Amino acid sequence: MKSITQVSRLLAMPVKTIRYYDDIGLLGSVSRASNGYRQFTETNIAQLRLIQSARFAGFSIDESKELLTLFNDNNRASKDVKALTRDKISVLKEKINELNNVVKNLEFLHDACAGDEQSQCSILDGLSKKT
Repeated sequence: MKSITQVSRLLAMPVKTIRYYDDIGLLGSVSRASNGYRQFTETNIAQLRLIQSARFAGFSIDESKELLTLFNDNNRASKDVKALTRDKISVLKEKINELNNVVKNLEFLHDACAGDEQSQCSILDGLSKKT
């Protein structure tokens, strides 16, 4: 069993974040010492690692909860995990395309800007137009 401080150091995750994940029920049951302090098992730590990795990969809290449900289910089908991941990849690719379009638009506006002492600014003009 590890304390919340030990887990925080081990995972480089803020104590506040660990408490939040526990408070919203992502970790199932976390044991409490007689003083009321949380005590984390290796299973809890593995769950936190999964949440941490999932969140870094762009999964929402709800999606991370789905992944945890599958993680905790020994009778899961890997196709279910694969489907969630495929959906996330699609969403991320769409966001990447959107961001690439934003970059192209900003580059166009940047290149069109004279960048001199005049008040006329093609960047502000372009950003203020309806897209």
